[in-house]
Amino acid sequence: QPLDFLRTKNSSVEAGVASHPVQIIQKQHKLNMVEGKMKMLAKIHGVHVPMRLKMDQTILAQQRRFPVPGLKPSFVGLETMLGQDESIEFEDYLNNQEFSEKQIDIHTEIEKTMFQAGK
Repeated sequence: QPLDFLRTKNSSVEAGVASHPVQIIQKQHKLNMVEGKMKMLAKIHGVHVPMRLKMDQTILAQQRRFPVPGLKPSFVGLETMLGQDESIEFEDYLNNQEFSEKQIDIHTEIEKTMFQAGK
């Protein structure tokens, strides 16, 4: 069955194609590294260290700021804890709406969300 963009709203040609085994390995690499690090910490320092790290990650992953449609939530503490602040990846600078030149009025956006929540 051919891919029909107008009916499916799917612009990806890869939607019907199976993933390559190497692509699957690359997607799971980060998860495997984190699990391996947690197991190593548990063996060296005890079970309480991975539990505490997981608890800290859960606390840092919670959104604390009022959600504004134009601003994405900032998780600087979580990114620092996970070591994501030490390298620059493609996601950091390609097509990121956070760094676009379009200026938004934060007060107007908050008022819109507050009035929508009140309905």
